[in-house]
Amino acid sequence: MRLATTGALAVALTAMLSACVSVDPEDASERALAGATLGAGLGAGLGATFAINPLLGAWVGADSGAAVGGAVGLMTSPPAPTYTPIAVPTEAVIPDFYDGWPPAYHTPPNNPETQEATKSADATK
Repeated sequence: MRLATTGALAVALTAMLSACVSVDPEDASERALAGATLGAGLGAGLGATFAINPLLGAWVGADSGAAVGGAVGLMTSPPAPTYTPIAVPTEAVIPDFYDGWPPAYHTPPNNPETQEATKSADATK
């Protein structure tokens, strides 16, 4: 029972350490580092818990857990984003769209600040 508690404590400390180290979890190298750290802690805890010799089990578990955790962290990192420029139109896409009130609406009564619905020269053509 003492070894299981030690293993669980090692996993918890490793999780806290990786949370402090990681700055950008989307970066592949930092995900690999966090995965290797978590894998080493989990492997050491499981190796010390289930091996006949706890010291040897923790050593082998930490080595294999770090390798597997680093590989999983690297494989699960998202690809780098690619941004393509968006062409901004030189004129309004829908001319006079915001110039007046929508159809079937009218201006609020007794409000001199609102504009009446106007029809542009393009809309009447």
